[in-house]
Amino acid sequence: MKKALIVDDNEQNLYLLQTMLKGQGYDVLTAGNGVKALEQARRTPPDIVISDVLMPVMDGFALCREWRKDERLQLIPFVFYTATYTDPSDEELALSLGAARFIVKPQDSEAFTALIRQVIEGRETGRPVAPVQPAHEETDYYKLYNEALIRKLEEKMLALEESNRALEQEITVRKKAEASLQESHATLEKNLKGTIDVLSETIEKKGPYAPGHHRRVAALASAIAREMGLSDFQVQGIELAAAVYDIGLMNVPPEFLQDTNRLEGIKLTLYQGYPQAGHDALKKIEFPWPIADIILQHRECFDGSGFPQGLKREAILIEARVLAVAGALDNLTVHRSYRNALPMDEALAAITKHSGFRYDPDVVAACQRLILDDLVK
Repeated sequence: MKKALIVDDNEQNLYLLQTMLKGQGYDVLTAGNGVKALEQARRTPPDIVISDVLMPVMDGFALCREWRKDERLQLIPFVFYTATYTDPSDEELALSLGAARFIVKPQDSEAFTALIRQVIEGRETGRPVAPVQPAHEETDYYKLYNEALIRKLEEKMLALEESNRALEQEITVRKKAEASLQESHATLEKNLKGTIDVLSETIEKKGPYAPGHHRRVAALASAIAREMGLSDFQVQGIELAAAVYDIGLMNVPPEFLQDTNRLEGIKLTLYQGYPQAGHDALKKIEFPWPIADIILQHRECFDGSGFPQGLKREAILIEARVLAVAGALDNLTVHRSYRNALPMDEALAAITKHSGFRYDPDVVAACQRLILDDLVK
């Protein structure tokens, strides 16, 4: 089995050549630059070496020159296979260094392997493959080599500049797309908040609350959430849920809402179904936040004594636990037909009394810090 050594710093080129030659029955060795190729060849001399021109560490021209100086390697055919050829002097330099062929990509697979086979057969039959010594004087070699190297570097720079221009165009297109997306998102968010505000006003007209109740609850709930270190995304969800958390009360007769602590029997059952009604009304809307579930759970208690599902502790969404405290505190500080409004410190004491039972202790603690700081100020 004939052995071929491929030298190229481009992995894709290595793979393509390796596949091509293996398909023709060659045993293939590879190297990423001239230094590694020399080391590989001196350990296991191949029947032919196929090299790119421009490579790091040691390029193809320097490799060919060193190849011809090595007594063990100098009679092994050296073939250049490159896609960077633009000037006839490149081929002239390659042949002067002792290369058997200078092949320019792309080449038909069959034509390429036929050329490789011809070069190997020429060596085996004793026909000269290439001169062992360069045809040019040393000074001519360096002149040709430097000219070729400069051309290759210029080609690489031009290719890099073209890639940079393409990248800049792609970045510009992406920035425009992102700006358009952000604008659409802002418009949707504005429309969503507008719709929520309308629903909130409608609920307050139907329910027993003083004007602005849902706005105040949303402000307090979001402040508690930030105090607890919840994410901006969660805070947004709490603000929106607080604006409509009582939407299920639209299904409850107004007279039931005057003093809910006195309800019993079928009236109590009907009243306790309002979180489920609110959930069902909003579950079909594709919010990015779990608005419907927050509404469903905002009357659950930390100890499991709430409604409608009897959830407890962490089974209740943190957003719902925050909303429960904010809603209860605001409700205590406004006048109702059956009781007067409580001062803020008394309302806070009433909430604190139920910490660990009705309300999450962490939420109550965060609420205390906010309110007490405000009272001190």
